[in-house]
Amino acid sequence: DYDTAFEYFTKAAELGDASAHHELSIMYQKGGGVEKDEKMELFHLVEAAIAGHPDARYDLARKEGRNERFDRSAKHFIIAANLGHDGSIRALRSATNVVD
Repeated sequence: DYDTAFEYFTKAAELGDASAHHELSIMYQKGGGVEKDEKMELFHLVEAAIAGHPDARYDLARKEGRNERFDRSAKHFIIAANLGHDGSIRALRSATNVVD
C-alpha cells in the first residue's frame, strides 16, 4: 500500500538510498499515495541522480529537454549513459545520428 511504501522510502531516503529517492520522486510526480508536488519530485530526483541512480539521471535529462535546457539535458544523458543506462545511450546516438 502507498502509505507503507511512502514511510519506508522516506526512511531509506533519509539514510541516502538513491533508489528510495527515485521512488519518492515518482510518487510525487504521479500523486501515488501523496499529493502531487513538483518541488518534492525534483528534490528527490536530483538527490537520486547525485547518488548515482541512472534512471534518475535519465529522467532529469528528459525533464531538462522538455524545458528546452538542452545543454543540461545532454549532460544528464551523458552521465546516465556512462552509468550504463540504455535509454540514454539510444538518446545520444539518435541526437548525434550515430548508427551501429
